[in-house]
Amino acid sequence: MDTETKKILDDHETRIKKIEDFIKSLESKPPTEDINLSGIKKLSKKTGVNEKMLKEIFDIEDDQLTVVKITGEKERDKTQNIALLVLLGYKYLLSKEEVLSQEIRRNVAENNIPLNNFATHLSNVTPSLIRRKGKLRSPKTTYKLTTLGESKARELVKVIASE
Repeated sequence: MDTETKKILDDHETRIKKIEDFIKSLESKPPTEDINLSGIKKLSKKTGVNEKMLKEIFDIEDDQLTVVKITGEKERDKTQNIALLVLLGYKYLLSKEEVLSQEIRRNVAENNIPLNNFATHLSNVTPSLIRRKGKLRSPKTTYKLTTLGESKARELVKVIASE
C-alpha cells in the first residue's frame, strides 16, 4: 500500500473515531427532561404547588426556560414578576443561579410586554429582590435572586397557581 492511500485510510479512521466518541458523549448525557423532573419536584416541594401546575407556568425546551403564565396589573409589575419567575425557574429547573439580562428581556417580550422601561423596572427591585452583576444595558449583565427575592418568587408561583 502506498503512503498516499495509507494517509487517506488513517484520516478516515480518525474521523470515524471522532464520530463514535461524539455519539457516546450524547448517550452518556442524561436527558434534560430527567433533570427538569427533579427540579420540578424540588420546586413543587418548596412552593406547595403541584408539578402539573408548575409545568403550566414554566415551559422548558432544551436549555431555555419561558414563563408562560404571569400575574400583575401594570407593565412594571408584570416585568418584575417575570424577572423573579425566570430567575426562580432557572435556579430550580435548570440549575442556573445567574441568568443573562437578555434572557429575562426575551421572556418579557414573549409575554407581549413592552421593553421600553425594562431596565428601570428591574432597577426598582435591585438589590432587594435581585442582584445585578455587570453594567446596565450590557449584553453580559446577569441577574441573580436574593433570599427575599426567592421567597417573593415562590409566593408568585402560589398566586398564579391559585388563579
